[in-house]
Amino acid sequence: MRLSNLTVRVLSAAVAIPILIAALICPRPGGLWTLVFLLTLPALDEFFRMTLPAASPRERLLAVAAGGAFSATLFWCPDREAALLVLTVIVMGSLSLRLAGSGNLHEVAARTGVVVLGTLYVGLLFTTLALLRLLPSGTAWVGLALAMTIANDTFAYFAGRFLGRHKLHPRVSPGKTVEGAAGGTLGAVAAALLARTWALPELSLSDCVMLGVPAGILGQVGDLCESMIKRGAGVKDSGWLMPGHGGVLDRIDGLLFVSPFVYVYARWTIG
Repeated sequence: MRLSNLTVRVLSAAVAIPILIAALICPRPGGLWTLVFLLTLPALDEFFRMTLPAASPRERLLAVAAGGAFSATLFWCPDREAALLVLTVIVMGSLSLRLAGSGNLHEVAARTGVVVLGTLYVGLLFTTLALLRLLPSGTAWVGLALAMTIANDTFAYFAGRFLGRHKLHPRVSPGKTVEGAAGGTLGAVAAALLARTWALPELSLSDCVMLGVPAGILGQVGDLCESMIKRGAGVKDSGWLMPGHGGVLDRIDGLLFVSPFVYVYARWTIG
C-alpha cells in the first residue's frame, strides 16, 4: 500500500523528534553538537551537489570535509582563532588545488567561492545551534531557537493556506504569501512567550518581541535563500535523506538564519 505524503512526513518526524529530544537533554553539550555535526555533513553534501554539479565525487568530498572540519573546530576549540585558521587553510587550500588542476580558469573564483560559502552557510551558521548549548540555560535557549523556527513554519503554512492573497517572492517561491509571512512572525513571537513562561523566566515581554519578530523574519529569509539556491540548481528538493521532507537543508534552512541571531542575542544582550 502506498503511503500518502502527509503520512510519510509524520512518520519521519516521529523518528526525528525523539532523537532531537535525546540530544537536547543529554547532560553533555557534545551530545547536541554530535547531532548537529551528523546533519551538517549531509547538508554540506546537498549544498555542493546543487552548486557544484560538475564537480567530481573527490572534489565534493573534500569540500564536505572542509565544512565539517570548520564546524568541529568552531565548537571544540575555545580559542576562536583556531576556526579562523581553519577557514584560512580552506581558502588557501581550495585555490591551491585549482592551481594544481587543469580545469577551466574562468571557473576558479566561482568554484572556490562556492566552497567557502558552503563552509560558512552550513558549517558556521548551523554550528551556532550547538554553541547555544554552551551558554547558561543553554538547553532552554536551543529549545527557544527550535520552537520559534517550527512555530514560524507552522503558522506561516496555515496563515498562507487560509488567508494568503499577496505573493511574497513569486520568482523564488511562488507559494509563499505576505499573509503567511505575517502569520509566521506572530507564531515566532508566541513561541518566545511560551518559552518565557516555561523555561526562560529571565526574558521580559519586550525580549520576547525583540526575539520573535526578527526570528520570524530571518526564518523566512533563510527559507527563501535556500529556495533561491534550489531554483538556480533546477531542483525541487535539496536531497532525499528525510522522506516526505526532502533533504536536510530543506528542514534546517530557516534554522540556519535563526540560530545565529538567537546566539548573539543570548550571548550579548542577556549575557
